[in-house]
Amino acid sequence: MKPVWPNVPLSRWSKRLFKSLALFITSVFLVTGLSVPGYGAAQPPALTPNTAAEAGLDMLIAQEPNTSGNATLYFETATFTVSVHPRNGQFLSMNVYNRETRQSEQLNAPVTRRDGIISSDWISYDSFGSRAGRRVVYRASGNLRNNQARLEIVDASSSSVLISQNSTSVRDFFLPGANPGPNPGQSDLLNRTFVGFDTQNHSVRVFNDSGVTKMNVYNRVTSQTLVNGLTATAEATEIAPYRCWVNYFGGQSFGGAAARYFVRVSSDGQAQLDVIAPNGGVLLSEPRINSAPLVTNIPQADRPACFGGGGTVPDGAGLAPYVAAVFGGDNELQRVRQVLPSGSSQGVGGLTCVINPRIENAPQGRFINAAECTDRNDASAVVSFLRGRGLNSRLVYRNFRYR
Repeated sequence: MKPVWPNVPLSRWSKRLFKSLALFITSVFLVTGLSVPGYGAAQPPALTPNTAAEAGLDMLIAQEPNTSGNATLYFETATFTVSVHPRNGQFLSMNVYNRETRQSEQLNAPVTRRDGIISSDWISYDSFGSRAGRRVVYRASGNLRNNQARLEIVDASSSSVLISQNSTSVRDFFLPGANPGPNPGQSDLLNRTFVGFDTQNHSVRVFNDSGVTKMNVYNRVTSQTLVNGLTATAEATEIAPYRCWVNYFGGQSFGGAAARYFVRVSSDGQAQLDVIAPNGGVLLSEPRINSAPLVTNIPQADRPACFGGGGTVPDGAGLAPYVAAVFGGDNELQRVRQVLPSGSSQGVGGLTCVINPRIENAPQGRFINAAECTDRNDASAVVSFLRGRGLNSRLVYRNFRYR
């Protein structure tokens, strides 16, 4: 016997309500019954970073759209990969890739050739762009004398140089007037040079001789060779005052007295020759002059970890090399603080000085540290300022670890 189903007539409104309710119940069932139990199975597998692949992609981005070997000028600095391409093309473009941020700051940007901006030996290529909200000029330059390169980022409105970094390696150098060849213009001597520059009176070179790092220092005034092929050692530790510089030391004597020669170079093109006595005294300190090129082919192993991170002035973790010292006690300290308050240059010194007068103890005795500077001239200006106000001040070189 078949069941008899009630036949209840429904109004049009009741039918619509019934359909809506049925649809709602079905939707709730699908969401709770299918989605929730499947949560664990729907999770994507954990991704493991592929460092090698990222590095390869990094280099690919840096080189595209031109590949290495198809550029007029292709080089690397401590921070950037720079390419002016294509080779022998009528219309050139520029790529500037920041390896620290992994961002292309210029990509296929048109360039303008400008000769003689730095000197007659340099050929420069300018490309306009923007950086940190300001209009800038990216300037890639090559030196025809030594086949080295440089990147400068210049403020377009004030023409002030914001960043200047010399090449650490040059892959393509096909500038007009450059010598042809697989390593154009680079003789064996240049290829073996790690650091080379001139000061006011000296010529300095650190180089590789059959796997041994050596140093030459030549006095151009007296025509004397002060250091001739002696072993040089890289000090690649983060020690103040030049914790982000490359430092080589070598040599044995200066003027008949025991001393060591220190060749220093920063990633932004600064370089210096220091001669230090065993007691830490500075016998000679000469910065590089810009009229002669700076040669840098520094091995990665000789660079400190922060090389290229900038910072001429060391941070609070280090001590600046030049101190404007005042000799006296608490009374003199109060006088120094009156004429030279902390954090204020009072019109003396410069950007390389940190002014925070305080008493310090050293093996040589107790003194007042009126200001500490990374530049000798700035420290000397503070000394003159203090002497003019009746204080017994002199320049002191400190915090050097003699080996």
